[in-house]
Amino acid sequence: MAQGSGHSVYQILSTPQLIGRIRHQSTRLTDKAFSQELMVWCRAAQAELAPDLVFVDDKEQAVICEHVDAMKAPVSGEALGTLCRQIHALPGVSHQLTLATDIEHYLKQLPAHLADQWRAAIQTCDTEKALAKLEGDIYCLCHNDLTPDNLMTRGDNLVAIDWEYAAMGSRYFDVAIASEALPDDERDSMMQQVFGDALDHELMTAGKQIARLVTALWQCCFAIDEAPSPAKWLGLSQS
Repeated sequence: MAQGSGHSVYQILSTPQLIGRIRHQSTRLTDKAFSQELMVWCRAAQAELAPDLVFVDDKEQAVICEHVDAMKAPVSGEALGTLCRQIHALPGVSHQLTLATDIEHYLKQLPAHLADQWRAAIQTCDTEKALAKLEGDIYCLCHNDLTPDNLMTRGDNLVAIDWEYAAMGSRYFDVAIASEALPDDERDSMMQQVFGDALDHELMTAGKQIARLVTALWQCCFAIDEAPSPAKWLGLSQS
């Protein structure tokens, strides 16, 4: 059905129909990533925010889950914001998103000359200040990867797949990642659903800056054809 940077997804011809996901490369930084994903996935499935797990192979890091449908139309900001808010209300877990560590890990994977260019761009944008702002936020459980490819439907309900980046973190980073593919008016609708009148504009700005950086560095490591140059990222960050 699909192949991403870390997984291949197959439709299993059975009754009822099922979906199988097999990992072909790890994009996470910890050996506990698979077990942590399963823990969050199970909690989300119990709340009907993710497909139910049917079978898990820990050794091969493969899962079989109930069949869910691909999105037939672009998701609305209201629907995505509602899903985000429901995820944020789930019980917390022990592991946290480590943005500064992840950024440094990605930089170390790059050729030295490219890493130097990225470090210079990051310093120009005062990324440490934005990271500190997010780290000072109240943490809750976040999906951290609610991109269009990870959104599916079960009947009339929006559900999420691929919970490997789910962890305790700032809602503003989570919303920034999720809203990147939305038109501007739909982004406003999503933020209204998640934050209401309590929206903190400084935190939202920090979330957008770090989300763009983490996405760009991840692409440099795992989806090179999609990766922006440091100069292009810098231009977006300062716009």
